[in-house]
Amino acid sequence: MPASARPTHPNVYLLGDHLDAALAMGEDLLTEKVALAEATQQLTTARLVRQNRELAEFLATVRTLELSMTARLLQARKLAEDMKRRESRLKPLVALFVAGTAPLADAAAELGDTSVRDFDTGDTASAFLRSRGLIARDAPGLEGLSQLGVGEEYLVAARIRLGTLLDLIATFLDTLDLLFDLYREPAPVEAGVGAVPAEAGDAAPATGRAT
Repeated sequence: MPASARPTHPNVYLLGDHLDAALAMGEDLLTEKVALAEATQQLTTARLVRQNRELAEFLATVRTLELSMTARLLQARKLAEDMKRRESRLKPLVALFVAGTAPLADAAAELGDTSVRDFDTGDTASAFLRSRGLIARDAPGLEGLSQLGVGEEYLVAARIRLGTLLDLIATFLDTLDLLFDLYREPAPVEAGVGAVPAEAGDAAPATGRAT
C-alpha cells in the first residue's frame, strides 16, 4: 500500500480522533491561568472570597481537562496496540507511544478516585498544585505568587511533563496522517464525458427558441 493510501481499517480514523482530541485538550490546558492577589495588595474579605472562587474554578477546569485528556489517551493506547498487529509500519511508533503513556495507565485508578482530591479544602488543593508542578513541592502555599498558570512543565497525572506528552501525541498524529492521509479532502466530483456544463445547459433552450 502506498504511503499516502487510505487506511483499510476504521480504527485508524478512531485512533486519529482520540489523538487529535487529546492534543486539543492539552493545548487548552496551556491556556489555563488564574490571577492571585499581589503580595503588596491589601487582602480584603471580598478579595479573598473572589480569589478562592476563581482558584476553585481554575482547579476544576484543569482537573477536568486532565481527566478527559487521560481518558482519550488510554483509548488511543488500546487502539494503537491493536493497529500494531495490523500495520507493521506502526510498530516502532506504537511501542514509543505505549511506553511514553504507560504512567497514565498506572495513574488511571487514582485519577478516577475523587475522594482523595476534594478541592473544597485548602490542603488538597495545595497537594494537587504541588503534585502537578504548579507550585514548588516545598512551597508553604500561594504566598508571593501573583498568578498560577499551566505550562509545558505541568505534570499530567503527577507523572508526565505536559510538553513532552504533547510532542509525543503530535508526532504520532503526524505520522498517521503521513501514512494514511487522514485529513485529505474528498476529491471533487468530475463531470462525466459528454456532460453538458451548466452554462451550456442554460444556453441550449434559448438557442432552441430562436430557431
